[in-house]
Amino acid sequence: MVHIKIAKGLDIPIKGKPDGGLQPLTVSGGAHPVKAPSHLALDFNAFEEIKFKILVKAGDYVKIGQPLAEDKASPGRFFVSPAAGTVIEIRRGLKRRLLDIVIEVATAEERETYPLLDLSQSSRQELIDYFKRTGLFAHIRQRPFNFLANPGKVPRSIFVKALESAPFVPPAEMQVAGYEKEFQRGLDALAKMTDGKVHLVYRQGTASRAFPDAKGVEKHTAEGPHPISNPSLHIQRIDPILSVEDVVWTVDVLAVIVIGYMLMHGQYFVERIISLAGTGIVEGRTGYFKVREGYPISALIAGRIKKGWVRLIAGDPLTGRKVDTEDFLGYYDKCFCAIPENTEREFLHFFRLGLDKYTFSGTYLSGHLDNAHKEYDFTTNQHGELRPFIDSSLADEVMPLDISTVHLVKAILAEDYDQAAELGLLEVDSEDFALPSFVCPSKIEMTEIVKEGLRRYAADMLK
Repeated sequence: MVHIKIAKGLDIPIKGKPDGGLQPLTVSGGAHPVKAPSHLALDFNAFEEIKFKILVKAGDYVKIGQPLAEDKASPGRFFVSPAAGTVIEIRRGLKRRLLDIVIEVATAEERETYPLLDLSQSSRQELIDYFKRTGLFAHIRQRPFNFLANPGKVPRSIFVKALESAPFVPPAEMQVAGYEKEFQRGLDALAKMTDGKVHLVYRQGTASRAFPDAKGVEKHTAEGPHPISNPSLHIQRIDPILSVEDVVWTVDVLAVIVIGYMLMHGQYFVERIISLAGTGIVEGRTGYFKVREGYPISALIAGRIKKGWVRLIAGDPLTGRKVDTEDFLGYYDKCFCAIPENTEREFLHFFRLGLDKYTFSGTYLSGHLDNAHKEYDFTTNQHGELRPFIDSSLADEVMPLDISTVHLVKAILAEDYDQAAELGLLEVDSEDFALPSFVCPSKIEMTEIVKEGLRRYAADMLK
């Protein structure tokens, strides 16, 4: 067992955190649950590297768990429906990139049922074929580059992330509650997919017994601020990636449950716990809720958004994407938040003491006071424009990975990928640079730079 403890990092003191335990969705001013959404969608925004073959058309009737699209580069790997009903729209973006398949939910939903698989009698290849045709492979990512896992390559090891530390994201313990047996079955299946070990990383002192009592895996504990939950950190501390050939798979708790549920019940699991959070949400309307995969944004915000300009974000505030009311929760999203849009420039803001403003660099007086337990009302204002790198040391203060943060980013900008690889490009993902971007006084979007760098380097190395 490895215990991962970090001091570098930052739990952003942001207001609007979810309150209490699991709640029913309710409309403003009433105690009646919101009606089940009339539309759900299979969202493809998380799969930018995949080219799809669409298996349905508008007007087709589909069941929960029925294949809707296939990966052209990996025939037989399907992406399945989160709902039963009629396909009413297939949305595309720039260059006809597939965005969503929208389904009008039927009154009585039917489920695609798959045969149960006996793990003790199944070979690895049989498991791979089963995972591909039932939609399970869409939940497994691969390092380096954080692409979808390649079914044709045996992973050296598999990492299961059983903790969350990003702002507003529900604890992993909430996802696994009530599905402990399915979680263990999912771990058993993953153990047969690798010649190495399945590494389960969970928070020290967890209240859930599903993690410390898990069988057939190597268990590790972790403590510290965000990004303690990032798989890059776990991999570097336990089983470091040294070359492009070092294949490591990563999954989270929800993915393991989806796998175990399919193996135990023969049906695709579509439920998840999400959080509604942020100061753009009406006070008293934040919290944790059980919803379906592909839930519509319009149903989430009904009776919950404050008046005025508000940015809607699918995902957490650091790595989520901006959405509109006609959009849907993303494939991996477990959080929805609303942050006030800043539409006016604050008069003489640079002359103010800033007692009510958060600062990591000590720009405002608040950064020199004992405000350890104070939370701040963040908006979308960046308080400055893009400029050259000023102070690289700030980025390293919130980066627990053993890399030189700014030097790596500069190597990517210079397109010197050999140098970037030496500086740790193969060990990171774009999410690892969310905090450095947040504290950067130069307002440089390091996450986007690293994401593009990984994509370009992968295109060269994986030809």
